[in-house]
Amino acid sequence: MKQEYILVIIIGLLIFAYVLDAVVNPLKLRLATPYHFFDPDILSKYTFTTTSIIIKSIALIMAPLWFLSFLHLSKLTKGAILFVLAALIQLYALQDVASNSRVIPLEWSISLALTGAILLIPAIIYILIGFTKKAHKSLTEGPYDAFTKEDNDDL
Repeated sequence: MKQEYILVIIIGLLIFAYVLDAVVNPLKLRLATPYHFFDPDILSKYTFTTTSIIIKSIALIMAPLWFLSFLHLSKLTKGAILFVLAALIQLYALQDVASNSRVIPLEWSISLALTGAILLIPAIIYILIGFTKKAHKSLTEGPYDAFTKEDNDDL
């Protein structure tokens, strides 16, 4: 799929989630953490908001993966970037909900927490692929592959 189409899908999902949030009243829940929203009783009570949260999370998961596809970095580096990003996103969402500071709406904090949790999956996959490639390269490299032509001329 072309990169422009993915960007249009991400923007379309965010606009759709914004429209869904405009239709429904903001959440007035008092949650200890954003993860407490994922209780089945709360999910079934706030189904429209849950749909909006999931749509926002899908768009927010796609965005860094789309951006990283442009960078010519190793898989290990991409995994480390995603891992740090996922951790920071979750920490911010946790602080925003736990302190009840409401810098961003509760729906966005919950979406960020879900995004951070799910971004751990591609981060771990990238890290495993990166380590596997490094291990494969070190195992298949011959004893003299490390020498360059200049090193061989000195012998």
